[in-house]
Amino acid sequence: MKLSSALTLLALAAAPALSSAATPFLVDFEKNWSYGEAVDNTYAASGVTFTNVLGFSNDPAFGSSYYSNAPSPLGVAMAQLDGTVNTTAYINVANGVDGLLSFYYASPVDIVGAVKAYSGLNGTGTLLGTFNMVANGSSYDVWTPVNFSFSGTALSFDITASANAAGFDNISAVPEPSSMGLILAALGLIGLVSTRRKQA
Repeated sequence: MKLSSALTLLALAAAPALSSAATPFLVDFEKNWSYGEAVDNTYAASGVTFTNVLGFSNDPAFGSSYYSNAPSPLGVAMAQLDGTVNTTAYINVANGVDGLLSFYYASPVDIVGAVKAYSGLNGTGTLLGTFNMVANGSSYDVWTPVNFSFSGTALSFDITASANAAGFDNISAVPEPSSMGLILAALGLIGLVSTRRKQA
């Protein structure tokens, strides 16, 4: 097989990785939130919207250690449900997330099915994966980093089970390590071909 053909095949294999790498996002909740303020469309420009998720400021005026030590110093988020009108909580990602969602959480209790990845918006479609939280502190002041892996492309994450019991910070989507490997390999081959052509 000619080098140009091999390069074309590698570029085609890396294309999905390149497309997902082109639209990473980070939601860090860095804002002075009014008490009980809904996150809703605050991050819509990044393609991320929230349903029944509130922003909270890491404010010493709370008179407790709640939300202290968070990765982002100004704010965090928590799903809050009343059990009657607001019964579900979602994170929707318009462009989708391929296989890996990263975030930090703080929770005083174990939560089974705390985060569920779905192929459709608002928790519809196929269930792609589930993340269970393990209690990590008593006052929402210990933050655990998570790389939640799942199969396929998720358009939404159901965080209903974590409502009123877990704080979130620094939610992000980045290319998976395998995708980055493909990208680097493609760039390396392009550089090699370019160098050989210059020498010839």
